[in-house]
Amino acid sequence: MKVAVLGAGALGSVYGARLALRGQVDVTFVVRPARVASTEPIVVEAVRGDRREVVEAPSRADAVPPDADVLLVAVGTCDLDASTVPLTTSEAPIVVLTPMLPPDWARMRATFGERVLAAMPNVVAYMREDGVVRYWTPPAPTKIDEPRAGSAGADAVRELAGALSRAGLRGRLELGVHEKNPATTVCFIAIGMALSLAGSIAALVDDEPLLSLATRACREGVRLSRRIGAPEPWAPLAPALAAPWALRAWLGALVRLSPEAAFYAEEHFGRKLREQHRAMIRSMIELARDHALPRDALEELGRRLEAAPPP
Repeated sequence: MKVAVLGAGALGSVYGARLALRGQVDVTFVVRPARVASTEPIVVEAVRGDRREVVEAPSRADAVPPDADVLLVAVGTCDLDASTVPLTTSEAPIVVLTPMLPPDWARMRATFGERVLAAMPNVVAYMREDGVVRYWTPPAPTKIDEPRAGSAGADAVRELAGALSRAGLRGRLELGVHEKNPATTVCFIAIGMALSLAGSIAALVDDEPLLSLATRACREGVRLSRRIGAPEPWAPLAPALAAPWALRAWLGALVRLSPEAAFYAEEHFGRKLREQHRAMIRSMIELARDHALPRDALEELGRRLEAAPPP
């Protein structure tokens, strides 16, 4: 099986490396033209056990190979529209690991039809300054929209799910992933947005008004989630987890028990996703308006994100 991974950041590197090394898959990383000639290996490390795996000579290309069986998209939300250009050179099914809110999903489906399938990754990853990717794999499968029986590419998507399982990433086909992923995300993402505004966990836990805003925004996010899909069972608990006393407790425990996880939270949600937060909050506000749902906290959070200086 041949898989093209579009997006060679932390998430794409883990999926590509695990598929190549354990999943018996021929993987090509689709990168920017300036990186095609790179001979650097791709190094991934599981945080639990510090297991290091290396793709010594990764295949890199600036275009999707015409013989790819599946395209695996792992770009940021803000780069999703730009990714459509290289995807047009192939007729293979497109599995998108990036969270897509309903407007994003609608644009992708309008362009590529039922070739596009949403996925929920089970990998949490970040890239160190030396290029090594550190990652966790929570106890959940990588969920992929189940393709329509008999549709073009359905067999390849099922084969991908099998390859993910061989690679230890537990691929599973499931109906409605394109709704479950965004419905889950909007429940809790306000916590990440608040962390982005605060700049650090220490600053967030000392900012009572911002903590309160995050709680109210999570509450509005949960109401929105029920209009756009069926979130994971734990996701509607986000407002309780975002309550100021609770947020202080679990963020404090995170810093004490897992400094690396705390660093990831600050780096990923606090700095890396600033532009993605801005794009996502705009979509959430628009969706709440369309469904006539309360959005005061979301709008205040959006104003603060738009006014915030670069991290």
